[in-house]
Amino acid sequence: MEKSSGTKIAVIMVVFGLVVYSIYFGQISFAEGVELKTVGKGVISCGNGEEVKGVRINFFVSYDKGTPFAEWNLDHKELGSAGGMITNVKTSSNSFVLKGFEAFDNICDDETPSDVNFSGNCGEGTVRLVSDNGNKGTFASNVKCG
Repeated sequence: MEKSSGTKIAVIMVVFGLVVYSIYFGQISFAEGVELKTVGKGVISCGNGEEVKGVRINFFVSYDKGTPFAEWNLDHKELGSAGGMITNVKTSSNSFVLKGFEAFDNICDDETPSDVNFSGNCGEGTVRLVSDNGNKGTFASNVKCG
């Protein structure tokens, strides 16, 4: 009876390990192959406390032979634009986190470069921006994932 229980436990552990392994590596391969893009509109709170409305966001992540190409941009009719590159992409089946840097900022006039993070869900919803220079933003958007 002991051997039977031990064998069952070993089989369960192996199966569990294989499931975890396949989920983990399945998500990595999904993240490396997924394309993300969006255009939306929202508000930025600058690090100095100023709030700027009517800011348009767009970003895209694409892959060429496994190499990611990704950039982001914010535009305002009167103040100009801010933007930079996305250097790290993490996705699941319905959400994303993009990390990168801000190369220029004519909206809040902050010093650059600065680290930035974008996050949200695929589909309609809100994209959130958080920057190391104190800028924060929320944008109504419809993020296309896949």
